Amino acid sequence: MARFFEAASEFDLDAAPLAALISDGRYLSRADGDGLTLLHYAAREGHAAAVRMLVEAGVSLELQDRDGRTPLHLACLMCGKRASRGTAHAEIVRFLQLSHAMTSTQDCYGYRPLAYLPAEVKALGIETPSVDGRGARWEMQEVHKGGVVLQGSVAVAAEFAQ
Repeated sequence: MARFFEAASEFDLDAAPLAALISDGRYLSRADGDGLTLLHYAAREGHAAAVRMLVEAGVSLELQDRDGRTPLHLACLMCGKRASRGTAHAEIVRFLQLSHAMTSTQDCYGYRPLAYLPAEVKALGIETPSVDGRGARWEMQEVHKGGVVLQGSVAVAAEFAQ
């Protein structure tokens, strides 16, 4: 199992090792010394197909690493950065939310997953479970030309900030 986690992190090089692990069905939720699972690795590295395969295989969306981060935290954190092998982080964020990943889980720093999204993709909030577990829909409201904020958020228009 020396290359176990590489099956997800290096999915772009060869999808067969991850497919074999999923076919075997064992150890799919196994974590490394930092608490990272196959799904954490796939989400962090931006491999949307690998994330989809793991979720469809029934891997838990809510397992947390040693920093309390879920795969959704890592996909949000890496969104827009060029420090990973893949680039489908925004697609992964959307897919995990549609798969009912909790957006209310705080990491050890007190941040929820969507707080890590860069400003240009903050509008990814879609159907997400609320804190009490019931469905919720994020509403967006235009507050100035070219900009949107989430309903309930606080925004200050530039012309009033002077």
